[in-house]
Amino acid sequence: MSETPETRTKSAHPVLKVAAPFVAFAATWAVDRALSAAYSAITGRETPDVNDRAVSFPRALVWTIATATTGAVIQLVIYRAASDSVPEDQD
Repeated sequence: MSETPETRTKSAHPVLKVAAPFVAFAATWAVDRALSAAYSAITGRETPDVNDRAVSFPRALVWTIATATTGAVIQLVIYRAASDSVPEDQD
């Protein structure tokens, strides 16, 4: 019987389930700091405060997209890495 993706689901170890969100948070925070430093170094300006009405909408939108995308990719990589560390069941 061939396995489909639905039949090959793996359950991460409970420690990984608890640790992964903290690792994702810490990694996202660190990358956000690096992204902010790179932005400041390249543009010579502080990162846009998206809550400040003086910041243009396009500039705030681009910054929001960049930071949200970066955070989502980091979360994806960490959760995938955590689930890949779970060995396949041997039947």
